[in-house]
Amino acid sequence: MNKHLKTLRNKQNKRINLGIVIATLLILIISGVLLTFHRMVPPVVSTWSLIIHDVATWVGLPYIIYHSVTRSKWFKKLERHLQKTEKKEEPMLIEANNPIYKRRTFLRMASGSIIVLLFSSGISKWLTLQFPTIFAQMSQPKSQPFSPLPRPTSKSMPPIGGGRKGEFRYFTVTETPQLNTSNWNLKIDGLVESPNVYNWERFLQLKRYVQVSDFHCVTGWSVYSGTWEGILLSELLRQVGVKKDAQFVKFYSADGVYTDTLSLEQAKMDDVMVAVLIDGELITEKNGGPVRLIVPQMYAYKSVKWLNRIELINHEHIGYWEERGYAQNAWVNNSKS
Repeated sequence: MNKHLKTLRNKQNKRINLGIVIATLLILIISGVLLTFHRMVPPVVSTWSLIIHDVATWVGLPYIIYHSVTRSKWFKKLERHLQKTEKKEEPMLIEANNPIYKRRTFLRMASGSIIVLLFSSGISKWLTLQFPTIFAQMSQPKSQPFSPLPRPTSKSMPPIGGGRKGEFRYFTVTETPQLNTSNWNLKIDGLVESPNVYNWERFLQLKRYVQVSDFHCVTGWSVYSGTWEGILLSELLRQVGVKKDAQFVKFYSADGVYTDTLSLEQAKMDDVMVAVLIDGELITEKNGGPVRLIVPQMYAYKSVKWLNRIELINHEHIGYWEERGYAQNAWVNNSKS
């Protein structure tokens, strides 16, 4: 590096390029370490680390690749070959000293374009995650699939939490299921005294509660002070009657793939909710609506989207992400583990 810097002593632009590359790599490493050990830092640190890491990935990384390619030996060799070819040929329809039309310039532009194309899909997805409200409005369905809509209580509209701070990022392991009034219901069965099935109209007749809580994703982002409205899970369990041999509560998603589990003690925590509204509005399909589980004290992979079944069981079920290495107890506050 010392030798390399000496060769760039009188080449300010190249020194700046090198500085950008080194700074980007350091940012990726530091933010990556913070995200790897996100449970040891406050959620706000994780959130900013993720944003910074994203910018370094989708803006800085293509620049680093371009910088590395255009300064590699084979690229320099190809440039020298094109330079010799240009000197031998007489300019025809364009001026010889016009850099836009030189082959070496075209080679660099082509290299940059290829790198941008390779990253375009990822950049597009990243922008969708960064500005979900804008993209949601662009793809807003013309008709409302659920009718009637739940009428928010006075605590939800206006939201007592003042409106959520931050934006949700929408990750799914399957395609978003197409749910509507006729094909959605919530089934509660297993080790219960009175199994029950709620269709949309019956579900809306249940007494709803309102709470303000934060929502933390295991990947590092958070949404703060959301005003959630729904039915407390403990109340639903009380209504159906839990049998003595029940030890765990298993949750099913309408996508037919995703499942997860809480212990009975965890399920009865006073902030675990089967939610239908956030900030006075029906939870969107992208965000797991019309009904999703909310477990504020745990990371969001426990808050099952598109909830359509709750089963009481006597054994511990390993959920979708737990099978893939995630912690069974997903406490945001590490001291509870």
